[in-house]
Amino acid sequence: MPHPLRSARPTDPFLRLRCEDPDLEVYAVDGDHGVLLRTGRTSGEMWVTALGDDPARILALIDSLRVHRFDGVTVHDHVFEHLPDDIRGPDPGHWSLWEYTGDRPPAECARTGPVSGPSGSATAHTVREVVRLDPRDPRIDVLLQHSSSAYIHAGDPSVVEWLGIVEGSALRAVGARVRAAYGSAHLVSICTDPAHRGRGLGRAVTTALVGSALDAGAPRVWLEMYADNAAAAVAYRAAGFTEQGRYRSAATRSLRSHGSDAF
Repeated sequence: MPHPLRSARPTDPFLRLRCEDPDLEVYAVDGDHGVLLRTGRTSGEMWVTALGDDPARILALIDSLRVHRFDGVTVHDHVFEHLPDDIRGPDPGHWSLWEYTGDRPPAECARTGPVSGPSGSATAHTVREVVRLDPRDPRIDVLLQHSSSAYIHAGDPSVVEWLGIVEGSALRAVGARVRAAYGSAHLVSICTDPAHRGRGLGRAVTTALVGSALDAGAPRVWLEMYADNAAAAVAYRAAGFTEQGRYRSAATRSLRSHGSDAF
């Protein structure tokens, strides 16, 4: 039988893309609304995620989990303003979940060139050619300094592959994919050098990551982004992604003093 949360919300993108059933051990359900307790991706923090549109029902479900210690809360964006002060942070992360719904990318858009090692001595290629990078390439983290949302960095063992675009010895755009729920592919740390934005480099890397993931058998491909990043939204729509939901994540008062991994 389906998990009670999945029965309550059979099409919910958060459950479908981010959660496997073993992740749903602590939960509560009220009709078509649900709440779950989950562990943060990198820190071990405990986060309550509440799914549903009715603020009153959401607040009651969150209260039902107060017997458990939790460090933060994620809710749909329009529910956030109704949270009590003790769990409503002053600067919440406002983010959106996007799923790839386009056609399979043409092979020429997803081709990869030779591995480019830390020395930057890749074989010559066109600017649009996406290459597979050494997973510990130091240029990755140098470029990711320009991203305010990247939390996966070079050498992270969860990364399946890093892809990028190199000009000469300079890394101009980069992105990675990690394995997620039920074999889906989560695209992370997509970033373009600010001086070279507007040339379609980020879209080329994203398209190559999608093609590689689908070729590897991933049933779904998805990513997250800050909801107010209009330029990224345009690029991801053009690359075949559809926005599936908007959320706000806030650390509780006890956690805000030392940071968190809200998403």
